[in-house]
Amino acid sequence: MSETIDPRGQSVPQDAAEVGRLLSAGRQARGLTIANVAQMLKLGVRQIEAMESGRFDLLPGAAFARGFVRNYARLLGIDADPLVAVVDAGVTAQVDLAPVSNAEGVMPASGAQRLSSTPVALVAFGLLLVVLVGWYFDWFRTPDAPPDTVAQPAVVETAPPTAVAQEQPSETQPAPALDAAGTPAAKPPATLPEVVTNPAAERPASPAPQSPAPAGANPGGEAASSADGLHTVELTFAGESWYEIRDADGKIVATGIGRADQVRSARGSAPLALVIGNAAMVRLTHNGQAVDLAPHTRVSVARLTLQ
Repeated sequence: MSETIDPRGQSVPQDAAEVGRLLSAGRQARGLTIANVAQMLKLGVRQIEAMESGRFDLLPGAAFARGFVRNYARLLGIDADPLVAVVDAGVTAQVDLAPVSNAEGVMPASGAQRLSSTPVALVAFGLLLVVLVGWYFDWFRTPDAPPDTVAQPAVVETAPPTAVAQEQPSETQPAPALDAAGTPAAKPPATLPEVVTNPAAERPASPAPQSPAPAGANPGGEAASSADGLHTVELTFAGESWYEIRDADGKIVATGIGRADQVRSARGSAPLALVIGNAAMVRLTHNGQAVDLAPHTRVSVARLTLQ
């Protein structure tokens, strides 16, 4: 069965096997192993293998299968809705057919006793399914909210350093023309030989007009990032984690897997969109300011936008 392409350019799977192949290809494209994904999603390796092989019937139930696929797709940056629709249709069909096949298989052997117990089993199964569906909507729908936006601290918005750079030439130029009192020196021909023959005597007067220059400067790396309009983020890893950073144009400026004691940094134009797997193992700073990932984390994956 062939795949179709939706308007956004993503392949739309037609059956469970294609869903598994799409998840496997997305994982390999990001350089992740099955063990990496299992750790990030807090799932078992066998559950990841079942999803990638299209065997969603091996998962705990329909509600769990939909939730697992949705979270896996989000981790890979894939639109989850087409995948969940295919999985939902396949798992529901298997659930509907199971009681019928079981009834046909046991009726000749067990007779009326097995037949009479079938409605009780169906009722119990229906109640369990309702509980699972309710739990699914309460838990797995919450990550659908858009990533939280972290406002940039006001200290970053400083006066452009270019203004200071333009003022410095005008401050240094008057230096040779000032006398010891700081007033403009006279221009008679008799004073010109003194300026030429004794330049060392005039140099101590130059620091006086330059003293206001430090007031217009901003120390540290934050001034550099503000000057060219780029923002700097730094990730410090306490354990293995996957990350992806996109700039205002949607271009990926940094992606990969960080490991314990590693530090990764990236620069780009704001707003910066970040996706961080196993977020509990990552400490994030934005232009030197620490950012708490806990409020933006769902199922161990943090999604946020830095302005």
